[in-house]
Amino acid sequence: MLDLAIVGSDVVTPEGPRRLDIGIADGRFALLAEPGGLPEAARTVDGSGCVTLPGAVDPHVHANGPLGESLGQSRDVITSACLYGGTTTVIDFVWPSTTDVARRSITADLAERVEAWTGDSYTDFAFHVALTGDVSEKILREIPDVIADGFPSFKIFTTDIVPSGLLSGVELKVRFGTLADLFDVVARHRGIVTVHAEDDDIVMHQYRKYIDSGRTALRYMAEVHTTLSEDMSFRRVLRLAEHYPGLALYFHHVTARTGVDALREFRRRGVAAYGEAIDVIAMNTAARYSEPDGVKYHIYPSLKYAEDVDAIWEGVRDGTVNCFGTDGACPTWEQKTQGSRIDDAYGGVTGVEPKLAVLYTEMLANRSLDLTRLVEATSSNAAKIFGLWPRKGCIAVGSDADLVLLDPRAPRVIRATEMHEGDYSPWEGCRVDAWPAYTVLRGEVVMARGELTADRPAGRLLRRTLDDAVFAGTASAR
Repeated sequence: MLDLAIVGSDVVTPEGPRRLDIGIADGRFALLAEPGGLPEAARTVDGSGCVTLPGAVDPHVHANGPLGESLGQSRDVITSACLYGGTTTVIDFVWPSTTDVARRSITADLAERVEAWTGDSYTDFAFHVALTGDVSEKILREIPDVIADGFPSFKIFTTDIVPSGLLSGVELKVRFGTLADLFDVVARHRGIVTVHAEDDDIVMHQYRKYIDSGRTALRYMAEVHTTLSEDMSFRRVLRLAEHYPGLALYFHHVTARTGVDALREFRRRGVAAYGEAIDVIAMNTAARYSEPDGVKYHIYPSLKYAEDVDAIWEGVRDGTVNCFGTDGACPTWEQKTQGSRIDDAYGGVTGVEPKLAVLYTEMLANRSLDLTRLVEATSSNAAKIFGLWPRKGCIAVGSDADLVLLDPRAPRVIRATEMHEGDYSPWEGCRVDAWPAYTVLRGEVVMARGELTADRPAGRLLRRTLDDAVFAGTASAR
């Protein structure tokens, strides 16, 4: 007997959408059958009229902060909001647990975070390791063992982001000499480096110039975190990567045409470089900063301009931009509005809950993309790039039974008061063409018709190994 059957829906498999019935046993997809072709199941969910997608994989959330602090809401709030919205796997970041660089241990930091998340996350979870500031030889020596232990992705920053440093007690910027050493060891041991790429000299020069002239209002943000900065930093990082054969790179929050163009060019030159868009940045422009509540849209580096939004979607279409993240920390409105200047605005946002519905609407209704491309951008590409495929990111026999049933008969206007992740939303008033009806995690119905049915946080740690395709630059679908 099956544990669970999902019947009557259009199912998006790796081969494309089909009307199928889904049989689930022991937490995995056991059978994909023509309608009416399943054996008996302990529970059956009628998915008639719905579209069934793999549970979304968000490669960029922030329930962890530096030194063990939270950047916004707690992980149980963020991950339960994910389930409401159809996201079943998140990748967060492990930050330094000490300001004393000489004493930092990645292994100890990971053990601490794994313990904290176990029993406190509603979604399955994995971690990127954030390497900040002066990455010591001691840390570099740890990297091979960390990769072998199932944590193969390492995040770096090429800027401190704001003059005072974005994160209390932590220097962010990794200098290029250190970055070369990091590229060398990560390439040799089959890891991937993820990058927040801005040119620090340009960004800090713009801050000095604008602050000295009294132009500190939020509306100047895109003139400080510029498209030129993205161009220079992306190209510098990519040029360095060419010297380390086998290195894979992933650029968080691609915001500008200059970044998309750089990724496209260097991919053609053979660099295994992948790009991530943030939905808020891909659907808004810097004009938002002039609105009275414009800070609610802000994510670092910054919103850009209409031509940049168009370029991001061109990148999604041709495979230069592979994934959508949220940068979701899910702060309260009080936290989000603690600063309103170019040098103190809070960059985290809410948005993990409506992400899938927003992208379904934008991609199918406004960008003439299809369900297969939606799945690639919200689950399968992230799973492939970060070593989760085929366990996650696909509806296929043997994979974890993670799925979401989107109901196109349930359009809605997004209201923060109806969300489960905070008291504001950058999507307030946005109409979406569908909404999740059911979310299933490893064969368990964890959200049904707007009610969280998971009785406790049961998310599991995901240890990862990267496939050869990641280093060949072919891990994404296009």
